[in-house]
Amino acid sequence: MVKRKVGVSGESTRSAGARLGWILPAFALVTFLTSWADLYPTPAVEQWYARGVFPLISGVARRIADAVRFSWLDLVIPIGFVSAVWLIHRRQWKWLLNLAAAFYLILFWSWALNYHRERLSSKLQVDVPHIKAGAVNDFAMCAAAELNRLYKEKEGLTYDEAGTLEEARRRVRRVIGIIDGKDWEAPHRVKISWVANRWFRAAGIDGMFNPIGHEPIVSGTLLDIERPFVIVHEFAHVQGYPDEGDANVIAALATLMSSNPAFQYSGWLNLWLYLRNRDRDRLLDSGPRADLERIFNRLRRERIEWISHLQSFILDWFLKANSVEQGIQSYSRVVLLVAGIEPSWERFR
Repeated sequence: MVKRKVGVSGESTRSAGARLGWILPAFALVTFLTSWADLYPTPAVEQWYARGVFPLISGVARRIADAVRFSWLDLVIPIGFVSAVWLIHRRQWKWLLNLAAAFYLILFWSWALNYHRERLSSKLQVDVPHIKAGAVNDFAMCAAAELNRLYKEKEGLTYDEAGTLEEARRRVRRVIGIIDGKDWEAPHRVKISWVANRWFRAAGIDGMFNPIGHEPIVSGTLLDIERPFVIVHEFAHVQGYPDEGDANVIAALATLMSSNPAFQYSGWLNLWLYLRNRDRDRLLDSGPRADLERIFNRLRRERIEWISHLQSFILDWFLKANSVEQGIQSYSRVVLLVAGIEPSWERFR
């Protein structure tokens, strides 16, 4: 009788353990489906999470992200890969599923819930569909004039990485502080990932935010004229703006309204990539045109087309799964938003 009771108890324990083993994957599935269906109430996410909980998470993450010079991604990727291979080899499918579920839940609840916050166009009160095509043409004329002016103004300036990082951090906090009325010390050590940098080059990626380590990462081959805008863009992600279009707008406002000519030039140059066509390129002087060619040459030299297309497909799917209906097309929304609020730019200076 005693042995029989032990056997029943052992079976009961194993059964309970088996049920517990499905809790994490089930929670991850529910989280994904509710995010995909856009069921998280925007006002609550904006007020409770984006301006309340997330700054606390970011403040704690800063101590970890800024504590080391190397990217935590260089540990997460190999450890995750080796763990996945070992679990597949051992056919530990439930553990593999739990590992993937844990990764997704950390990513979502520590940062990606911000995808469901209020859109920047609403905060800035821009009616994007009603912006006239003529306004964009006028904005392109202005952009060309600024690029021509700033190219001459920045000549003779030596690129200063430390100064660029400090100015980028300060400018992003200024812009987001005005928009949200919230300011906090977020991670600010910009890193280059040894593991991811090869993928960045092949896929044509300028930078990314590592949501596991809460750190901004940029490509090691960026040109000096690209770095200010890209770094500011990644800082916008760090401070809770995951939408690529919104991060581009924040980066544009932060660079264009900077007192640093190199920052202004980098901001206008990035905007020009969305504005340009054959006719508009003729508005540029030889200097800005040469800088554009430098950027295109870098991309042609590094990028591998099939990897770039694969990366675009994955990113497009991820954005749409997190309620960004336009997917990767959301990047180009920056022109309409920035042009639409031009009269109020001065408040971000």
